[in-house]
Amino acid sequence: MQIHISKNHEELSDFTAQYLVDFIKNKPNATLVLTSGDTPKLAYQKMAVLGKDLDFSQVTFIGLDEWIGIPPESEGSCRYIVEENLLKPLQIPSQNYTFFDGLSDNLASECTRIDQLIFEKGGLDLIIVGIGLNGHIGLNEPHSSFENYCHVSDLEEITISVGQKYFTQATPLTQGITVGLKHLLEAQIAILLASGSKKADIIKRTITEEISEVLPSTVFQKHHNALLFLDEEAAIYTK
Repeated sequence: MQIHISKNHEELSDFTAQYLVDFIKNKPNATLVLTSGDTPKLAYQKMAVLGKDLDFSQVTFIGLDEWIGIPPESEGSCRYIVEENLLKPLQIPSQNYTFFDGLSDNLASECTRIDQLIFEKGGLDLIIVGIGLNGHIGLNEPHSSFENYCHVSDLEEITISVGQKYFTQATPLTQGITVGLKHLLEAQIAILLASGSKKADIIKRTITEEISEVLPSTVFQKHHNALLFLDEEAAIYTK
């Protein structure tokens, strides 16, 4: 596990954006899974500027997860955050990216669809994820199996509570659909992105506690090429 520490969120976003742009330059047919949320938003905005002249025609982007029952145009959806801050500014054609449909009446089929796409691409070249205060990765909540590919999960109360910050009004959240930890373990590169003092304790636990499905983020200790991109506040207990 390699740890890169940036001074603050701004510099972390600069570093992450440059890393992703350079990665695609070196592998123009890459298959990437992208997280959403507040932490990567600025990195995506910076990547949209850095990558404005880059050829993305062979790149495949896949959304990490989605809230069940939330439409894609909702400001709190995974799709909305990634599209508005990265894909639309770069004018990435819709055939080059896909997200889970949280409104589907056949969620098992949605899981199969994303699984098959990843398998057809020969696995993931890179997956970038955030981390929840309970150690969830994507919407792989505590006790999620490391052997799961894409699946539906029941959300813990803390995830439901924190998730409200993405919406302008109280929004019922009960389940999520997510790329599973088995896909993460099989990815060529797995990046964990974290910023701010609120994430410091869970980052410490992630790198020091015994590997366990009780704390999904410890899966990074098992990965052959795991990278932690942190700012100083999130990394305070790693030094």
